[in-house]
Amino acid sequence: MRKHHAIRPPRTIALLACAAALTFVPRGYAQSAPGDSFTSRSTLTGDWGGLRTRLKDRGITFNAHYASEGAAIVSGGPYRTGRYTHQLDLETLFDLDKLAGIHDAKVQFTLTERWGRSLTNDVLHNQFSVQELYGAGQNFRLAELNYQQDFDEHRLQIELGWSPLGDRLARLPDFCKFQNGVICGHANAMTTNSGAHNFPTAQWGARITAYPVPHFYVTTGVFQVNPNAGDKDKGFDLSFDSTGVFVPVELGWETGRGEGSLPGDYKLGAYYNSSDTPDVYLDVNHMPAAFTGASFLENNGRYGAYAIASQTVYRPDPDSPRGLRLGAMAGEGVRSTARYSWFWLAGGVWQGTFPGRDHDFIAFMAGYARTNPRLTRYQRERDSIAPDSIGIQTYESVAEVDYGAVITPWLTLRPNLQYIIRPGATGAVRNALVLGLYTQVTF
Repeated sequence: MRKHHAIRPPRTIALLACAAALTFVPRGYAQSAPGDSFTSRSTLTGDWGGLRTRLKDRGITFNAHYASEGAAIVSGGPYRTGRYTHQLDLETLFDLDKLAGIHDAKVQFTLTERWGRSLTNDVLHNQFSVQELYGAGQNFRLAELNYQQDFDEHRLQIELGWSPLGDRLARLPDFCKFQNGVICGHANAMTTNSGAHNFPTAQWGARITAYPVPHFYVTTGVFQVNPNAGDKDKGFDLSFDSTGVFVPVELGWETGRGEGSLPGDYKLGAYYNSSDTPDVYLDVNHMPAAFTGASFLENNGRYGAYAIASQTVYRPDPDSPRGLRLGAMAGEGVRSTARYSWFWLAGGVWQGTFPGRDHDFIAFMAGYARTNPRLTRYQRERDSIAPDSIGIQTYESVAEVDYGAVITPWLTLRPNLQYIIRPGATGAVRNALVLGLYTQVTF
């Protein structure tokens, strides 16, 4: 097998240099604040002798992270091998209340760089990537440039600009503690069905969230649909080219926010994408495309729905971060266009694994996606006239367990195991056990 040398592209070196520059601040700023030891500070670079805090007090906050994911097949699959990928993000938040007197307003500006190889793309060809940092903009790009403001004591919130749609909608935040791409932001199956994008791939749009009564909210918005937004040459293409609009609606209940209560989040949502979308079975003449070989019928838009529940079920001390939180998500797509007719995922996070390890956690989850029966039917019919020309997909499932070790507040290591059932949803590839390691450094 050909060896691939890990030569970092110039953009990677440039961004790493920017992050490293945060460490090598001028000598006058290099000293730590009292009590700010190397192992206890919240960021690797510390407070820059107080400069970071002074800038934040004046309205400018800098955040930077480096995250990497390694994944290797240790059993099953086509053969044993591994891959590595990483992401570097640089974020600046401008507090417009402090800078310009605009109450409860801010501007968010984020650059990201992704680089590396994918075990899913190169070897497994499964549908839920075993490295969620791969793809969705595998390049240097502008990930966020938006204006956000709250009104009426935070009962009304707006966001305008360049944003990944998954930043605010259909989210199950605790499920970002996994390396598999089945969930973080939108569920992978929902993203595929809907044509929406997740971080760091963004689109122009506007979102509004209203709290008509405490703890109940409704969110909606209008977003550009650009099917090429994740292309390598689209990282800084901010054009308004679009095939349609994406309109989501989400209703939510944030329960248990009182002192000593167990918090929970419950959401119901639906979406509509107005872009023309190919049918998965019929051709332009409303005949089975597998037999005719004609182009697929174009449908006027696509839609779907989802439900999310997340609940803390145990907390030994209301003042402690320790406890158990469970979550689940399910969704369905319209049968004419969806790759997955329905999907679900469920799991939880146990935080505070051992005495003195209150911030360590164990995360566990399982996910399942059922291939649209109309798509499966097309594949079977196509295979009947051209044997072995196409894989017949039925379902794919994944299970994962992670241990999150917070070595210092700025360094987290997360070894994990994933078990992929029916990679690619065809059964042609053996079930695979994948060993992974996620690393995150906060600069």
